[in-house]
Amino acid sequence: MPPGTTAGDDAARVRRAGWLVTGAAVTVAVATLLVVGLVPPGPGRTAAVVTAVVLAFALAAWRAVRARRDTTAVAGLRPISSWLAAFAWAVTVFSALVALAAPDEGGRAVMAGLLAGCLLVLVGRGAEQVGARS
Repeated sequence: MPPGTTAGDDAARVRRAGWLVTGAAVTVAVATLLVVGLVPPGPGRTAAVVTAVVLAFALAAWRAVRARRDTTAVAGLRPISSWLAAFAWAVTVFSALVALAAPDEGGRAVMAGLLAGCLLVLVGRGAEQVGARS
């Protein structure tokens, strides 16, 4: 259970569900990075990467629905679980795109996914902080 929640609280239940979705998204991202980086190109790897992208979009949609129910914020900013889920989505999608575009460049696909995830979170978090100050 995330810190600051109680078992009987409705908001806590929503936050736990958000963390569950975030954990699933991070798991899909790690699995994608492992497949892209370690498995040689072929139809099995392509199927695994496409499945990971579909799962990433499904989890992002589920996370978006959960985020509407979780109205908690600290100083007007979203909870860290939202940013971890966004990072995982970007890692999955961008590493998959590079892996499908250049099948022999697994290392580059892994780095592209990690960099895209970092950029998404940095730009989004920065914009959110600027908006909270206005």
